[in-house]
Amino acid sequence: MNKKMFKKAVCLVMTGAMIAGSLYVGVGTSAAKAAKLKSKKLNVTVGQKKTIKIKNKKKKNTYTFKSNKKAVAKVNKKGKVTGVKKGTAKITVKEKIKTGKKTVTRKLGVCKVSVKAATISADVTVAPVINVTQSPVSVPTQTPDAGGSTPTAAPVDATPKPTVVPAYYEQSLIDSASEYSNEAYFELGNMMVYGGICDVSLKINQESGSDKTVSVGYEGTYLSFNQNGAYIDKNSMNWDTPSSGAEEFTASNGVTEHTVTFEVPKYSSDFNLYVSCEGTFTIESITVNTSPCKDADYATMVSSSLRDGGNNARIKKTIEKAKAGEDVTLAYIGGSITEGFAASETKNSDCYAETSYREFKETYGAGDGSNVHFINAGMSGTPSSLGIIRYQRDVLDQMEYGEYPDILFIDFAVNDGDDGETYESIIRTALAQGSAVVLVFVLYISGSGREADYATIGEHYDLMMVSPDSGQKAGATDKTAFDDWFYWSDGHPDVGGHRYMADCIMNMFYTVDAQDAVEDNITDVLSMSTAKTRGNYYIGTKTLESNTDITNHPSVLELNAGGFNGTDNSQPQLQYVKDGVESMMWFPNAWAHTSSSGNESLTAKIVCNSLLIAYKQAGSGFGSAEVYVDGKLAKTLSNTSGGWNNAVIEKIIMSETVEEHDIEIKMAAGDESKPFTIYAIGYSNQDEFIESINK
Repeated sequence: MNKKMFKKAVCLVMTGAMIAGSLYVGVGTSAAKAAKLKSKKLNVTVGQKKTIKIKNKKKKNTYTFKSNKKAVAKVNKKGKVTGVKKGTAKITVKEKIKTGKKTVTRKLGVCKVSVKAATISADVTVAPVINVTQSPVSVPTQTPDAGGSTPTAAPVDATPKPTVVPAYYEQSLIDSASEYSNEAYFELGNMMVYGGICDVSLKINQESGSDKTVSVGYEGTYLSFNQNGAYIDKNSMNWDTPSSGAEEFTASNGVTEHTVTFEVPKYSSDFNLYVSCEGTFTIESITVNTSPCKDADYATMVSSSLRDGGNNARIKKTIEKAKAGEDVTLAYIGGSITEGFAASETKNSDCYAETSYREFKETYGAGDGSNVHFINAGMSGTPSSLGIIRYQRDVLDQMEYGEYPDILFIDFAVNDGDDGETYESIIRTALAQGSAVVLVFVLYISGSGREADYATIGEHYDLMMVSPDSGQKAGATDKTAFDDWFYWSDGHPDVGGHRYMADCIMNMFYTVDAQDAVEDNITDVLSMSTAKTRGNYYIGTKTLESNTDITNHPSVLELNAGGFNGTDNSQPQLQYVKDGVESMMWFPNAWAHTSSSGNESLTAKIVCNSLLIAYKQAGSGFGSAEVYVDGKLAKTLSNTSGGWNNAVIEKIIMSETVEEHDIEIKMAAGDESKPFTIYAIGYSNQDEFIESINK
């Protein structure tokens, strides 16, 4: 070997050694620092919580946890496992590693969870039951014997009874004849909290030998307010305006029966009743029957509000799950009435959605009801076309337990102006995902909008439909009195109207609870024909906003904000607390084009069969934008003088075929220096959706 060849050989050997050394060090270091699943097994009892531990956890990486048996052991996003019922489950743990624009997912392992039955507490109680027409029934407390065996429950009336008293009802104030001297006093608390008509039927016996004057009266407080421009939050207001009334009649010697009627002001509280008569007298019976307004039979109004019985399988299943302590979620999506306009302030404690959820939780939830969860996805002015855009963001992404709500209440009949394909698409999406769907035709002074039309869609899918308007027609013959009592000055229901709707929804639950379960008639909703002509275009629509991580959207290949990269803080605000934030803007992650943004387009490449755009209608000063699909002008997004920062929705793509499309949104010629806000974009890839359902 000559000198030149020798040097070349040495260089090759040294280079190989360095490469081998660097490979060895790299692999060894990576192995030492890689995240590992530390918790391979967990033993918990029902109700107990334990957290899955990961060794060498990276702050920049994300970790996912998925239970194969959520009915046995559920797990949240942070890896906290909760025992639900006796059995075994497997929790799959994965690590998502983001490098640049790419995300790599690797499986860390499986944690086996064994759930044992919890021991019986020393205090086992049976909840008291309140009948609609009777006083609360006292049920004795049950306790285990000294040996710790499970007690035998006392016989219970098999007929399901409401556990929450409705807004108006009849109640006897005494159990048996009682003697009084000069005055009898009855504390009714919030029995007339919504005000209305109070009939007091009295059977009094006085044996003085002569006629006597009897006075029946009430006293309490009520809220005095100006309806225009003010919300009502009766829980935070001062009830300092006195309210009272009295009526006298003559009671002859012996037994006299008499009925007194009081018209109690709206929003009354601490309603108390008194009966006075000189000397000693006996009240043999006294019954209070309340109603909201003239010629209104509230019980009939509520019982007649179930427009269609529908298939009860999924609702019945939800009730049974709630009773058994399993997590269930009730979600409500709709417009301003669902949001809670005119019901209360930001806490929204009196809106029909939260009230009916709270009553369901109290009636059917296990223990303290913490296994029943609630999502309010109402937004003022929302038609179903905006609802389908928001469904993923405002319902599915809000799910804390499980992927889909157990029951979805849909309210869009008031706001819808199209042919109903997006309305039907939400129904088909939710049914395909396994949710029970209830159509709520909310209370509105001009009627319930598209109720007659949309009821045909409900009948097509055999859905439960709640119609307060049907209840009014059956139980309140004086429509003017009904309207005056239940509506806000602009036609929205007030606090009493929201409570009426909540009672109608609870009537549906009580009806289902009393029924035998039927077989679920929805086995493959996507193979069913549609009630409307285009009900399939928008199934499985997903939400895109300026902060969307497209790595979670396989159908979105590219998304660039371009000149639509500003912020818009001039938006309507939600009236309820969302994500712990009061007065959150409707679309805090909108794409805003400002006067200084230039004319760079927003561009996207999306594999889809439908596309919708929600943009801000702000009127004067705002420009118009143009939407191009595959290089061709598809729509012009125009602003009009009638806008109030509401969302306008344009349907850009409607097809039964999934294809890749290039999307471009740019300011119209001459409007390059004007502001324009895109609230959100919705797209549907029906092939991707069907695949997700069939997993």
